[in-house]
Amino acid sequence: MIEILFGLSFIGNLFLLWYIVQLLRRFLTFQDDLDSFVIKLEEYEKHIEMVHNLERFYGDETLGKLLRHSKAIVEDSKQFASIFELDEDVEEEEYGEEA
Repeated sequence: MIEILFGLSFIGNLFLLWYIVQLLRRFLTFQDDLDSFVIKLEEYEKHIEMVHNLERFYGDETLGKLLRHSKAIVEDSKQFASIFELDEDVEEEEYGEEA
C-alpha cells in the first residue's frame, strides 16, 4: 500500500516539476519579448523626437502631442516591464538579513 502511495507521489512530483519548468520557460520568453518591445518603443520615441526637432517641423503641435504620447507609453511599458524583472538589490537585502 505504501509503495503505491510513494509511486503516485513520485509521479505527481515529476509532473509538477515538469509543469514549473514549462511555466518558467514561458515566463522567460515573455520577459524577453517584453524587453524587445520596450526597446522598440524607445527607438520610436527617439525617432519622433528627432523629427520634431527638425527645423522643418520644430514646434509642430501635432508632433509635440505625438512625442508626449510616445513618452507616456514608453514610461508605462517600462513600469510594466519592471514588474517582471528580478530586483537583485532586494534579493540581496533579504538574504543578507537572514544570514
